Amino acid sequence: MRAFIVTLFLVGAFAAGLLVARTGTVAADTHGAPKKAQWQYQCFESGAVAQITETSNKMGEQGWEMVSGAGTKSSTIWCFKRPLWKPTN
Repeated sequence: MRAFIVTLFLVGAFAAGLLVARTGTVAADTHGAPKKAQWQYQCFESGAVAQITETSNKMGEQGWEMVSGAGTKSSTIWCFKRPLWKPTN
């Protein structure tokens, strides 16, 4: 009797696996979500540490995130991004 129950369980699990594989994967609920990420970018050039710190703090308060900085010893370009906000009608 116990072997019958185990066999029945295994057959049921196998059948369930086949059913799931046949139906494919379940997509996440994306109701209201944008189809792809859209970003807004802002860059500025600076060589002074005080100016970089002040500007970065102001941009952070406005929702900007620093994504890169590149340059030379005398001047660096700092780039920020934030999600693009579009009003809905």
